Amino acid sequence: MIGLYVIEKFTILLTGFTIFSAGLLILAYVFFLPELQKSVPSKLACSALLIGLALLQWCHYTTLSTTFDALNSRLYLLLLLVVPASFYFFSRFVLFPDERLRISLLWHFLPVIIGAVLPKVMVAPLAFLIGTAYSLWFALLVLKTRTQHSRFEFERFFFGLFAVLAVVGLALGLLIPYIDHRIYYLAYANSIGIAMFLVLMAIVVFPDMLSDIQQIAAMTYAKSKLAGVDVDSKKVQLEALMRQESIYQNEKLSLSSMAAMLEMNPHQLSELVNTQYGYGFSRFVRAHRIDRAKILLVEEPDTSILAISIMTGFQSQSNFYSAFRELTSMSPGSYRKEMTNTTAS
Repeated sequence: MIGLYVIEKFTILLTGFTIFSAGLLILAYVFFLPELQKSVPSKLACSALLIGLALLQWCHYTTLSTTFDALNSRLYLLLLLVVPASFYFFSRFVLFPDERLRISLLWHFLPVIIGAVLPKVMVAPLAFLIGTAYSLWFALLVLKTRTQHSRFEFERFFFGLFAVLAVVGLALGLLIPYIDHRIYYLAYANSIGIAMFLVLMAIVVFPDMLSDIQQIAAMTYAKSKLAGVDVDSKKVQLEALMRQESIYQNEKLSLSSMAAMLEMNPHQLSELVNTQYGYGFSRFVRAHRIDRAKILLVEEPDTSILAISIMTGFQSQSNFYSAFRELTSMSPGSYRKEMTNTTAS
């Protein structure tokens, strides 16, 4: 009894965390993440998805705090159907930002209309079935790009875990008629909270993950945009900008600004980097920054790590640490110490 009480209180706190985080993520996606190509449909889908999750968590909070039973609310059941559709559109427009919103795609909202007239007992299982199908579709779509990506361990773990959560959610939805509703609310509220926490952690640890996946997906699924482009010449110009002019030191360097310097469009530059180097533009820039940082860490032992992160174009020390660990599997401080000891011996 005491254990259940503690779990309920923790879940209530987690619902509050989710609602607050949803607002932060909307602001981050709409107004920040400059390396990510974002269309109006993707911004709308992202907002709809996060608002839907926040409203679901509000219903869970209300249910766990009062006598309200969300599964008897048609609004709650429709939210369960809106979230999978929003997830589908957001995923689609993140991977394919140039794709237009076609009328034929709107059939994905058909379950929402059907859910308005279906018996309530059938709506939740239908919603979880659709949500699981979309989650598996997205995970498989992303994982198909792994042959184009030299670093995909984290993405495999991340999207694989989401697929597992989706299957668990499906099982939970199918078990609703046979379990105490309160167990369902606790399990589902915690699943949403854990998923939100994972998303936030992914943004902190790998802030360029979405832009990397977007660029790799563009190369994997789209037709080549390099027809008529002198790839060898552009590659030489790109290398000159990076190695001779150290353009990577500009913390505001973006795919669009670099493409303008090379007289290319962003899609062409993205494909050029992917085909010639085997990874996305964001990682291409990070690699040059880290290569320079490794030299500075050894040659300038009295220069602080914060100063080196600024000198090499990183916007924050946390981004520098994440990128350094990603590319060297060690922290800047450990690298400096190891290289100093090696030189001394």
